[in-house]
Amino acid sequence: MKIAAFDTSSSSGSVAILDDDQLVAELTIAQPGVHAQWLLKAFDALLRDAGVCLQDIDLFAVGAGPGSFTGLRIGISAVKGLAWACGRPVAGVSVLEALAMNLRGSKMAVCPILDARKGDVYAALYGLDADISSVIIEEAAFKPDDLFQRIRDAGQDTSVVFIGSGLVTYKDAVKENLPGARFAQPAFWHVRALNVGLMALAAGDKAMPPSGLRPVYLRKSEVEAKTTVV
Repeated sequence: MKIAAFDTSSSSGSVAILDDDQLVAELTIAQPGVHAQWLLKAFDALLRDAGVCLQDIDLFAVGAGPGSFTGLRIGISAVKGLAWACGRPVAGVSVLEALAMNLRGSKMAVCPILDARKGDVYAALYGLDADISSVIIEEAAFKPDDLFQRIRDAGQDTSVVFIGSGLVTYKDAVKENLPGARFAQPAFWHVRALNVGLMALAAGDKAMPPSGLRPVYLRKSEVEAKTTVV
């Protein structure tokens, strides 16, 4: 099965082509705010370099959230359009779990963390064994102190490694509240489209028509929140 995988959930974006669980080609671009400008051009170049045409793709996969609302919409819209064009199914996967997979095989629990703004973080806690993950704390938008307490309650406060761009803002808070925590190197803080593709492959029975694909925001956008108040 050939899979085209995408992630545009953060300031960096990633595109990959897989043949079953083997990586054929992957491209990551760190240019905040310009995903719409490079995404389809990069995918077209990747297809050419891999000697693959669009109709060869069996499944389109995308990081469905959480993350930047604008970034998620760009990636999901692109995947829907490509899948519609060649009559293929799509799969949306968790951005947090895909991020945690950068540390697959870890002997410690892994906490992916993203800055959700307004004093919140998007986070979850996973136990990883090779390519299989178990959920210890379900993904959600947390106040940092609430997340730290949940990790303590789970008995993981001395055996957890944090990963993700949320550490730019919250690393000092993690150190203060969870002195036993460890941190992945910044080179691992971004989602790889490879992981998105591998997760979609593992959950093959959850593939759906393009019309069924929706972003996973975990909380309302600012516009939706204002509309609710009004």
